Amino acid sequence: MECAMTEKTRANPNGAVTAQPAQAPSDSLPLVVEGIKKQYKGGAWANRDISFTAQPGEILGLLGPNGAGKTTLIRQITTELLPTSGKIRVFGMDVVTEPNRVKTMMGIVPQEQTPYLFYTVYHILRVFGKLRGLSPQMARERSIQLISELNLEKHRDVRVEKLSGGLRRRVLVGIAALARPPLFVLDEPTTGLDPHSRRDVWSLLRTYRDEGAAVLLSTHYMDEAETLCDRVGIIQDGRLFALDTVPNLRALHGYEFKVTYSRNGERGELETLYGKDDQELVNRVRSMGIQQFSVARTNLEDVYLALTGDKEALNGTTN
Repeated sequence: MECAMTEKTRANPNGAVTAQPAQAPSDSLPLVVEGIKKQYKGGAWANRDISFTAQPGEILGLLGPNGAGKTTLIRQITTELLPTSGKIRVFGMDVVTEPNRVKTMMGIVPQEQTPYLFYTVYHILRVFGKLRGLSPQMARERSIQLISELNLEKHRDVRVEKLSGGLRRRVLVGIAALARPPLFVLDEPTTGLDPHSRRDVWSLLRTYRDEGAAVLLSTHYMDEAETLCDRVGIIQDGRLFALDTVPNLRALHGYEFKVTYSRNGERGELETLYGKDDQELVNRVRSMGIQQFSVARTNLEDVYLALTGDKEALNGTTN
């Protein structure tokens, strides 16, 4: 779990002390990934020619099946792994040659990490707050604030070892957010969280996005990506297949509407047709003599299935 002493404090007009984000260069993008390749010993490729940028004030999501290369990519961004080739820059700084400076700009939630088990929730947040350069008073105030924002009040004085996996994930998100970094890099941050807890995390990330931070997160939850992310990238076999807003992804690939029906009444197997025009789809279904059907806009899951290879589901056969 990485820490850096970058935090500054400032007094509000009402006398309260608030945390200020680490100062990021105003003329550099939060994250630039250029032609990243990662090949492991033995010849297996984890990433192949991945390039993208993350903008200030956006949440950028990464989707892909297990083994697609998402976590490997994130570990290269957070300086844990060296790329085989290509470059990654964080606010203009190279992650390979300036890893310590890069990490001062980031709040990181790794996919698998256990907070220090023998600390209470409040204590661990205070400790990491001070490690991130907060004054003792600011560390206390930020800890209390994050405990409230992540709905951890009931667990404030509970040792981490006694928390569920989902609660520990919330603590990790709190640690990442302590110093209000200008770049968040989160690998499946809401795994194991109940729906209410997920929305607490979403709210927190939206707040930091609205304050100008860039947020990069990987997720397996389609609804999370569609609801939370300004843009979504889809990775498979180590390659970035697509990166755009969800509406643009639907329009680009021609799957804006779907009609769901059954040829054999209510007990029959459901089938789905996809297309650009809802009325055209309705006419196709009616031409088959089917009168009962439903029409809807496609969602991110439909586009995801198309781009990751489930073409049959999107060519008028069963879904």
